[in-house]
Amino acid sequence: MHSYKQLERILNEQCNVTSGDGGAVVQVKAPREIPSNSLQNPSDPDAAYSGHKGQGYQVQIMETYVATDDDTVREKTLNLITHVQVEPAHESDANALLPAVSATKEIGLAPREILADSLYGSDENCQKAEESGVQIIAPTMGGRKENTLCLSEFETSANGDIVSCPQGHAPKAVKKKKTRHTAVFDSSHCNGCPNHGQCPIKSGKQNHYLRYTEKELRIAKRRAYEQTDAFKDRYRWRSGVEATMSEYDRRTGAKRLRVRGLKAVRFCATLKATGINFLRAVAVWIALNPDTDDGKPGGRFLNHAFLIIKEQFSRKWRSLKTGFWSRAPKMSICLKY
Repeated sequence: MHSYKQLERILNEQCNVTSGDGGAVVQVKAPREIPSNSLQNPSDPDAAYSGHKGQGYQVQIMETYVATDDDTVREKTLNLITHVQVEPAHESDANALLPAVSATKEIGLAPREILADSLYGSDENCQKAEESGVQIIAPTMGGRKENTLCLSEFETSANGDIVSCPQGHAPKAVKKKKTRHTAVFDSSHCNGCPNHGQCPIKSGKQNHYLRYTEKELRIAKRRAYEQTDAFKDRYRWRSGVEATMSEYDRRTGAKRLRVRGLKAVRFCATLKATGINFLRAVAVWIALNPDTDDGKPGGRFLNHAFLIIKEQFSRKWRSLKTGFWSRAPKMSICLKY
């Protein structure tokens, strides 16, 4: 029955079945018509496909960091992976941030701010994370149009109304309907303005009007903030997670797992992240205790820690290997952050 259902899924997702005089006709769909969450491997029905990452799964990781260039402080500060989430490869990064915030909040590890790529930093994510007391520091998607004035160059009040234009002229009236704002400007000012060709204010029958939403204003202010030294100084620490991705793959082999199924892959990915945390904790302990014999390079403490961790993991793994182990082709894992 399981094999029949898999075959039925393949036909529904990757083929067009039509009835003809001679019976059913099966035609393979064009690649662009096949959904990314279609069956990729009959032996691993949870795996999906991404045009950028290929077949398999992806791992979303969040870690702590210390914002200092002092190598001594960094060496003695423990930074840990606080969240690991395994997803099929087709899932969008934009949907991974809020579950990560909720998961870390449940275990008492919710961050005050998160540095992330632009895909994670959508306006919706930023607003909902702020409701949970978390600030998202991420570049906005897209870019500012060249040779045009931005909404951020207009002076605004706390509730989002326009106070004055870049030339210092106040609007004749301001209106708001739900989340949409309208500022009415005197045409005598706008017609002779030196920024007339670059300004987003549009002419009307009697006046000139600037119409915008609260979302457009928030994004405009974020884009303006991205150009400041303050943003660049805060956001530069995000690149540190690239080293974590490399460490996670290089030291644990997380990109090539010998298991199948979402549950098994999640189990392995979480154990490997736990192993990274153990190794980091040992390194910090050694940095904080440089005068002990166990703290010296090659000391007994590091070797003993490795043996304990290896033995515990091996014991658990032997009891689960029967259900999870497979000789099928390995599935690739894409690391995300």
